[in-house]
Amino acid sequence: MREEIVQEKEIIAHAGELPEVAFYSSFYFLTEDPEGPHLLLTPPEISFLKKGVIEGYKRIVLRDLNPKMKARDEFRSIERAIINFKRLKRYAYKEKFDISEIIPQIAKALAVYMKVELEDVYLEEHSLRTVNCKKEDWGWFLKELHLENSSLLPDTEAFFKRIPLSFKETIELFKQRQG
Repeated sequence: MREEIVQEKEIIAHAGELPEVAFYSSFYFLTEDPEGPHLLLTPPEISFLKKGVIEGYKRIVLRDLNPKMKARDEFRSIERAIINFKRLKRYAYKEKFDISEIIPQIAKALAVYMKVELEDVYLEEHSLRTVNCKKEDWGWFLKELHLENSSLLPDTEAFFKRIPLSFKETIELFKQRQG
């Protein structure tokens, strides 16, 4: 693979919240940008770049399912993880990529997140939750990840009666608790 393609794939995979937009920017840079290398990309090279989009969405979803990220400014919560997982699925479907190997990784990350969430005495005592999605979205996400709700969340009704924190409130709370 040509070095320019490898570099651009890395840029796409780490471009931030919209890896699909980064793909189109990279594609333009590589092929048409007056300051770019003016490459004629082969189908395998284009596919390689598109895999950067898949990697980018995976990275974002896993970031937001990592309980260690709750005090970091990059954290965006389970609600955003679900939104980005939907984007990942749409993109993979549109581009005909198989993401089945990613599902268990995301499922495991969610299980770890929920274990930490349910063991957090402060959140329980204050009737708070950092799982800020709607109960319907939670159910959809679990189904997509092939997870049983009862194994992650024994009392769904009680849990969803807790006050959901926005991602900003979560970041602030966990920064305070660290300090």
